[in-house]
Amino acid sequence: MLAIGVEVMLILTLVGIRYKELPPQLKLIEVVITLLLLVVLAASFIYVTMARYAEVLERTQEIGIFRFLGASSAYIFNLLFQESLLIAISGTTVGIAMTYGTRWFMNHVLPGILTQDTVYEWWPIAGVISVVGDLLGAIVPSWKAVNQDVIQALSHKQTDTN
Repeated sequence: MLAIGVEVMLILTLVGIRYKELPPQLKLIEVVITLLLLVVLAASFIYVTMARYAEVLERTQEIGIFRFLGASSAYIFNLLFQESLLIAISGTTVGIAMTYGTRWFMNHVLPGILTQDTVYEWWPIAGVISVVGDLLGAIVPSWKAVNQDVIQALSHKQTDTN
């Protein structure tokens, strides 16, 4: 959820950032900061997608238990979809709150260089981007887990990362 929040915060920060009048020698800073934020945003999107993918794969055994108890594939897929949607919406809310922190930082710590406006029109757009990333990360492993044989899913060994 925190990764989704960071993703939303980056989108809203990138949209709302405003540069003060800089001397011609420092105009390159605008380009560098914008490119840096875009790279971090792309990495964040990939991270959110892959993290959700790993979370669903780790739950293969749990999904096998649901299947063994008689849950339909559609029910399990819907359950995972709703969970992803809830996580993404919560993360979007956290990201919007975090944007106010970056706004305070830029307006008080870097007042001579950067300011940040709150661009409310981008809240739903940032939310859609984070929801899509989270749902994309959940669809493929959910489909694989739901269509897996019950015996294979129940015997799925979770790898210990410690």
